[in-house]
Amino acid sequence: MLCFWVQQTFLKIHEPACRQAGFFMNYFILVLIFCFSIFLYVIYFLSHDDFVILRNDVSMEKIFNAAFLFSAAALLFSRLFYAILNPADVYFSILGFFLFPYFPGLSLAGGLLGGFIFLITYSKFKNLPVGRLFDFFSIGFLISSPFGFLGYILLSTQQLSYNILISLILNLLLVFVFAKYVLSLTLSGKLKDGSLGILFLISFSGIFFLISILLNMGYILSAENLILLGIAIFLSIPLLRQEGYEWYQNYLRRR
Repeated sequence: MLCFWVQQTFLKIHEPACRQAGFFMNYFILVLIFCFSIFLYVIYFLSHDDFVILRNDVSMEKIFNAAFLFSAAALLFSRLFYAILNPADVYFSILGFFLFPYFPGLSLAGGLLGGFIFLITYSKFKNLPVGRLFDFFSIGFLISSPFGFLGYILLSTQQLSYNILISLILNLLLVFVFAKYVLSLTLSGKLKDGSLGILFLISFSGIFFLISILLNMGYILSAENLILLGIAIFLSIPLLRQEGYEWYQNYLRRR
């Protein structure tokens, strides 16, 4: 999903050229499969001996089932949001809607919203630890996302853009902060389950909102940008509810 968003937002490659060269389909298959493999490995690495997962007697089979369904839901909602926000006849035919490698168009905001809403709903329905899975899936998505940028840089015949390089650096910085600091706070119990996932959605949406408006100053009030901004602002409320009191108490103790 992020791979397609990078392609559409930064380099604006035309569909006929992509289909004629066969570039888009090859890029999609290679990079998407690799990113998905990284995503699954991170989830397995974090989940297979986690005490919360073990305490709730959740098997890896159930977690992988959730991962595959989450990915399918994210792609579906990403395509659906794009078709609604950018109406065209091709997107409202069955083949045109599902053959997005040949008819590119995915919404990053739609994928984030749809994927994680589905994950939370599915986890509650299946009596899975919602907050823990939300955190681990967020880390998996975050760590796999830079490979979308790297894959595009390696496979694309286009000249490397300064904008995409800056975006890759910001994405790697986000991975470093979350993997080294935020994840350790979560695993040690200093952050409640679900807080990492909320922080991820806030920071990820905020960063890509800023990137989008910097690259497309004429589209600051586009629906995609407004959704990304809305995610970052709206999710600040449950984060403050969940962690705000603890942060305030720690601040008072330090004083």
